[in-house]
Amino acid sequence: MTKHINKHMKHWHHIIPKHAGGTDDQDNLVHLTIEEHAEAHRILFEQYGRWQDRVAWLSLAGIMKDEERIYEIISNSNKGNPSGWKPTDEQRKMISLSKVGEKNPRYGKPATNLGVSRSGVGGRKKGTVWSEEERNTHELIRSREGYYDFTQREERNKKISESKKGKIGNAAGKTWFTNGKTETYAITCPEGFWKGRNPNNKSNKKGLLWFNNGEINKQYTLGQEPEGFTRGKISKK
Repeated sequence: MTKHINKHMKHWHHIIPKHAGGTDDQDNLVHLTIEEHAEAHRILFEQYGRWQDRVAWLSLAGIMKDEERIYEIISNSNKGNPSGWKPTDEQRKMISLSKVGEKNPRYGKPATNLGVSRSGVGGRKKGTVWSEEERNTHELIRSREGYYDFTQREERNKKISESKKGKIGNAAGKTWFTNGKTETYAITCPEGFWKGRNPNNKSNKKGLLWFNNGEINKQYTLGQEPEGFTRGKISKK
């Protein structure tokens, strides 16, 4: 059940939100209906990704219940501690409908990254390595129960399968080539290269075994594993 929204009630909206440093000065305030107020915070969330605007948007739109809003605020009050709140199927549908057509801030606009090369993973500069803190954070997130459940959705997998039918894969006809230092994956052999790959001499991985503490998997030399870790890997799916 969602809350009943009085669409005739008016709110004072901070153009620059107070959580972003805005003030109560008159030139930073605008009178909006609840529907307009929700839309304003949705746009702010789409632009800046602040959790406060997401909570305001979903609460004003009647999608997020009071207890969920309180949980979000408490959970996100500590920096770097996202709550992991997940909307119900009904809430997902309402969120989706709130961004259809002209309600979508990107409606009628070209993609911001159109024609932009994104080298490396996630747009990072090629060769960028995660810090130990970043790696531990991502391992913990991916170890949460249900994280990979979306990969088992029949509708999703069928849609992906249908989209690839009759298409030639990106790797079709390609072969590995090397010049003794650099490797490349191409259809034709570049000048100065020959077919094959460089030998893998990563000696730093030799002798390492998998251990887990019930939440994350890590590799250690036998006898060097931290307290609480046992041999073997846990499934993340």
